[in-house]
Amino acid sequence: MKWTDTEAPKAAMSTLNLVSGNTLWEEMIRDRREFCLQKCQNNKVVNMLRPKCTERRYLDVLLLKRESKKNMPMFCYSQRIKGLSRSFQEGEMMLPDVYIYIDDYWKIIHEKQTKPLRSASDFLKRTITKGKEVLPMGSIDQLMETHFLRGQLFLLWPKVDLCLINAQETNIHSMTMFRSITETLTESYGLEVNLNIEDTFIELKFENLILKDSVTVEEELQKCSFFTGFSGTEVWAEVSLPSGLEDEEFDFKVKDLHFIFKTLDDVIEISEGEEDDQKLVESSAGVPHVTTEKDRDSKL
Repeated sequence: MKWTDTEAPKAAMSTLNLVSGNTLWEEMIRDRREFCLQKCQNNKVVNMLRPKCTERRYLDVLLLKRESKKNMPMFCYSQRIKGLSRSFQEGEMMLPDVYIYIDDYWKIIHEKQTKPLRSASDFLKRTITKGKEVLPMGSIDQLMETHFLRGQLFLLWPKVDLCLINAQETNIHSMTMFRSITETLTESYGLEVNLNIEDTFIELKFENLILKDSVTVEEELQKCSFFTGFSGTEVWAEVSLPSGLEDEEFDFKVKDLHFIFKTLDDVIEISEGEEDDQKLVESSAGVPHVTTEKDRDSKL
């Protein structure tokens, strides 16, 4: 089955193969009942400590197939949620490119969040804040939402009740997806960017920047092949396109787009006042503020 934005991330299945070390489909070929039920689900100790599929990737297959909860190995799923919650509460990087239900995502990132997210319009009515951490709304439509929190990207598809945790290896497969992630990162890093979309490339023009010295800027930008130049208060980056974003061979990942913003963040000057504000935020409430490398709350 070919997934679309209204059903599930199109390239998700191929991504699962990549992030699980190219072993997932070999595992799925095995007898499903013997593999999942007899060898793992019937032994909770094994399921908790030594799950039989790589990083519980079988859950992702079932979620993307939109299996009903009665057909889901919910004990295994609960172990994933516990692991993600523990990582988030301890300030660690969460396991990349895994899927969960949206309600569980809210419970993980905000312990007081109890209302389920039923549609994109629900999110427009709320700004989720925890201490000094602000969750930028980014580009909201009926297909997809993008959140950026603690240096990690979360992609939500409300219509199918799916959330992609810590998106990295997932391919960007539509302009809706590209714009949503770009706008959220732009807001999170406190930047200004104009998109110029052509037949064979997308140009990102970052404007009104206060850059470091030209030597430092050039050295840093050379670390990211997507940058094409800089001048004065502007920096340009370019992403090549195939015949169309719907091409499944388009190998431009979420982490690639994020790397553009992280690299640019390294060449921007921080004023003395901003540095003091950042230190204050980092020490507040006992929780480090790592939503962005700069405190841009006033612009959100």
